[in-house]
Amino acid sequence: MSEWLFPLGFAVVGAVVFTIGFVGFWRILALRREGVRAAGWVVRLETTSSGQGGRIHRPVVGWVTADGRRMEVESPYGRSWVGRFRPGTPVRIRYDPRRPERMRIEGYGHGVQWLFMLVGLGFVAGGISVALRLAV
Repeated sequence: MSEWLFPLGFAVVGAVVFTIGFVGFWRILALRREGVRAAGWVVRLETTSSGQGGRIHRPVVGWVTADGRRMEVESPYGRSWVGRFRPGTPVRIRYDPRRPERMRIEGYGHGVQWLFMLVGLGFVAGGISVALRLAV
């Protein structure tokens, strides 16, 4: 009886991973629908340790909101290489006019949510199928 608990736990972990990806994807869609487009620029790169001896670079973007406020916000997404985001590089963003600190660079970092959802679904499907085989 208890041998199916482990694969079921695997499925629960998958459901949590899927939910994290789905919530992130939903927030991106909401920002696309309700967000304001703006032209910004990369102010600097914030570099942190990846914990595995590498570095993660996150662009800090500056722009002026529709009501004239100057903003500087660090992207929630980072990469291990600098790539196209060097200081002074122009970027297109969307931001929430009620909470301008909620900003996304258009076309950057959105694949992470899809990856979380796919991996989560794989864990759910695998966990449930193994649990069902063991339960019989």
